[in-house]
Amino acid sequence: MSSGPVTAPDDRMASLRAGLEEDIKPLGDRYTDDQLPLDLLPEIVKTLRGHGYPMDDPSDEVTRALASEELARVFPSLEGCLMISYACARYITAAGPPDLRERAVPGLLGGEKIGCLASTEPDHGSNNAAMQTRAVPDGDEYVINGRKRWISNADISDYAVVLCRVVEDDGREEIRPIIVERERSPYRTRDLPKLGLTAFVTSEMVFEDCRVPRENCLGPAGSLRNLQLVFKTLQWARCRMAVVSLGIARAALEASVAYARRRRQFGRLIGEFQLIQDKIYHMAAEIDASRLLIHRALTSIEENRRADREASMAKAYATEVAVRVASEAIQIHGANGLSPDYPTERYFRDARALTIAEGTTEIHKLVVARSVLGLTAFQ
Repeated sequence: MSSGPVTAPDDRMASLRAGLEEDIKPLGDRYTDDQLPLDLLPEIVKTLRGHGYPMDDPSDEVTRALASEELARVFPSLEGCLMISYACARYITAAGPPDLRERAVPGLLGGEKIGCLASTEPDHGSNNAAMQTRAVPDGDEYVINGRKRWISNADISDYAVVLCRVVEDDGREEIRPIIVERERSPYRTRDLPKLGLTAFVTSEMVFEDCRVPRENCLGPAGSLRNLQLVFKTLQWARCRMAVVSLGIARAALEASVAYARRRRQFGRLIGEFQLIQDKIYHMAAEIDASRLLIHRALTSIEENRRADREASMAKAYATEVAVRVASEAIQIHGANGLSPDYPTERYFRDARALTIAEGTTEIHKLVVARSVLGLTAFQ
């Protein structure tokens, strides 16, 4: 494929792109609306590493994002699943107890184990201040009770980083993350079907007197390091969700370009029509703009600078761009775009789901506007 706005701006991704096209895209087409069998994951991770996909090497965040964009282009649900597991591994590596790190991290990075991040609750989406899930001390343990909802990977998870209202020994309450190992501290889950990204499972989680070792509560309580870890991981996850959207948008654009180059109407290729070229321009420009916003935010995060505004702008913009691009792809394909015989209807469904995950577009707009105005809409 020729260089240009349709491809990621990094020639080092060429071999990865070719390998994913050959070995992973068929899986993405096969399991687009079905859950990927978990016993395939370890071998898939080995294949990804063989093609140069960075799981746990010291690549910079922008290089990781370029690789993730390539994977999301051919199998966005797989990229979402691995991304969340990797985020869980980051939490455990940064602040988990040593024995848990040794036990959990290799499996999470190798695909043998699955991780999730549990924040959203049934009655409280992005409003963490109203969180009701509580962890109460009892000897050497915390006892967790509460529910989480719309949690990516939860139904297939082995480890969960759960944001809780933690009751301290002196009675104070602070919102802190707790690492829950499902085998030792069982919790119940229920899969929640959704519009798109069907192979990227989202679930409800139920904690009923779930007993977790105190050392699994990331801290110490109220520490700056603890808060920085939470904020940094949230910002990183928002950027990486934007990357998944970027991959979907690229796939939709590439499908549109290919179709416009072969489809004839009124004796001409439709790619020669000015209206089609106008659509292609806007799709390409917005995809490039999304990538630049994402890379700016990830660079700030990697340099340990607070990036609320940058991450929220990237997430809101890129996910909405993916919806617009996928919608235009359907329009370019005409009636064929609505048919499951073509991938465009899948791209639209997948893209639409990502405007909600990791904070709705509206929430991120408020975060950006607060930064610009110095005034908050949150009460």
